[in-house]
Amino acid sequence: MPDELPDLTPEMKAAIGKPGASVTYEVTTLGIRTFGRAVGYKNPIYFDAAASKAAGHKDLLAPPGYFGMPVFNPNATTGPRADFESPFKRNLNGGTEVSPMEQVYAGDVLEAVTTLVDLKLDRGRLGQMLIRTSETVYTRKADGKVVAKTRGTGLSY
Repeated sequence: MPDELPDLTPEMKAAIGKPGASVTYEVTTLGIRTFGRAVGYKNPIYFDAAASKAAGHKDLLAPPGYFGMPVFNPNATTGPRADFESPFKRNLNGGTEVSPMEQVYAGDVLEAVTTLVDLKLDRGRLGQMLIRTSETVYTRKADGKVVAKTRGTGLSY
């Protein structure tokens, strides 16, 4: 267990409100169908492009909350980085809220930018913990429309 922190460090405070690097996501038919199966959807608009089009959609519709897979470049010299060194090494997902704004379809390419919106120290059953709140904005590259925002909570102890 790390030593107790009396307050957030200056590096932690400086990270609040700072957007991270953008990440490109590709929305594929395979990804849409896999996600749909994994969460138990049965509606054919998530599995059959013809059914999706017959329902008035331009292509295979992505289920709510699915924004594709991040594009990985094994030769990239930069990647996601932390703006501060956390003394807490154990991490838990504290939940994610999804706010859909536009339909997402197979073939969409999205740009996601995550911003740390809040940090606080608190006490839990296991001692002191750091609670991070971040917001990610997903923008469709083809038309510049924001398709969704997510707000996530991370717990570190």
